[in-house]
Amino acid sequence: MRALARLAPLSVLAVALTGCTVGYTADIRNDTAQPVVAYLVRADGSGQPNAIDTQRIAPNSRGELSRYNVPDGWRLYVQVDAQGNPGYPVQMDVHPGLTVLRVTQDGNLPTGKLRLESVSRD
Repeated sequence: MRALARLAPLSVLAVALTGCTVGYTADIRNDTAQPVVAYLVRADGSGQPNAIDTQRIAPNSRGELSRYNVPDGWRLYVQVDAQGNPGYPVQMDVHPGLTVLRVTQDGNLPTGKLRLESVSRD
């Protein structure tokens, strides 16, 4: 019993030193006629993107980006691009847990501008 009493403060200290971590999952639905590349990116304030997960998603398919044990203070976003996209890659912030996103393209043409929207978890 005394050994347990001595270990309890150490376990509290260990938890305090490690901090809280969270998990992120982005379910991405590619509703375009061409493949897209999706990135889960850490916004670290340096101005340089730091991709922590990447996936190529085929036309009319779904893909998933995920990262677990992320420090609580990090800010993450999803960035999606496709070959021939006339604009900049589309981006959207994600929050801990599951975020469902849908990628579309103007006119459903390979040269149309990409769009990214948050959708319900159907």
